[in-house]
Amino acid sequence: MRDKRGSGMVSHMGFPANFTAIDFETANRRRDSACQLGAVVVEAGKIVREQVWMIRPDPFFFSPGNIRVHGIQPKDVENENDFAGCWQSIRQFLGDGCLIAHNASFDLGVLLGCLQRHQIPIPDLQFSCTRLIAKQTWPQRPRFGLKPLSTWLGVEFRHHDALEDARACAKILLAAGLAKDADSLENLESTLRIVRGKAGDWGISQASRVGRKSGRKSSVQRKGLAKRALRKTPPRLPVPPMNPFEEPSHTRETSASYLRIDLQERQLSQQPMPAEMDWQRLCVRAELIQPLRGKRILVSGRLRILSKDQFTQLAEKAGAECQSTMDDATNFVVVGAEDNQPGLTEKMTTRETLEWMTESEFLERLGVSSGRS
Repeated sequence: MRDKRGSGMVSHMGFPANFTAIDFETANRRRDSACQLGAVVVEAGKIVREQVWMIRPDPFFFSPGNIRVHGIQPKDVENENDFAGCWQSIRQFLGDGCLIAHNASFDLGVLLGCLQRHQIPIPDLQFSCTRLIAKQTWPQRPRFGLKPLSTWLGVEFRHHDALEDARACAKILLAAGLAKDADSLENLESTLRIVRGKAGDWGISQASRVGRKSGRKSSVQRKGLAKRALRKTPPRLPVPPMNPFEEPSHTRETSASYLRIDLQERQLSQQPMPAEMDWQRLCVRAELIQPLRGKRILVSGRLRILSKDQFTQLAEKAGAECQSTMDDATNFVVVGAEDNQPGLTEKMTTRETLEWMTESEFLERLGVSSGRS
């Protein structure tokens, strides 16, 4: 069992929700074969606690297919407690609030299966599903798996590690709250017409959308197979690294004239940005991952794609402070099509730590490319 505090926490969110995101990994196809549990506690929209449990499944059997998915070997858990030995710390950590999982029917099924296997009384639980929430929040998306959604939102994580998956699940829910401008989890559920799932010693009722066929209360069977599909993640295309021995990378001049010429070439070589950007997704992604957190940014020149207000909104959501003039604390300069601050380029050459970019490069930093929004 590992308890993590203060590592990779979300420092600012505009959706003050309270919940605990969970994710199970299983040793085989039995739903009571939990071998790892990750949990992430969110309070007022911030991740405040994280914990992971390594669990010795009972019976002690690992399927090769499951090992290929999550990489957990029998030797990794052979000396760990079984679920019964972990339950008191798990129960205390989960608390009595709303549990959140991606494909919640699987994770709640594993939880109830393990409780039944070890003859532990099932507490009254309430839960919801980020897959269901994402479908109602972004119905135009083609895929709603944890990996595709996280990639789309700019959330980086190691898939099929229980703690990493739970953290990604939490961030997807926070992103949905931001997208719908919700002020609480209850408000988001009401907006999306989602009814929480419930579970107890009587059985389980799945989370559902009002007006759709809802999950019916049913007795939880003691035996059965997990319904989770073990999908292979398509390989990521390699990105060619920059050649450190390429002569131009070492011989570029830092004169003001070079900066002007190079910038003009970069502006002209930019492919036109898409006419229709997914503005909501862009704002949500900027606020969710805050790639410019703590930085100070300045615009020099007239922008062609964004209005001044749009640029300011995006930069601030990304965690940056917008400046009207450059000073020693400036970190980034976005140079527009026309320089309206004479002499600024010369000042830029004296700052080795200053990063400058075109408007399109600024948008790419926030997740927009010339090929997609």
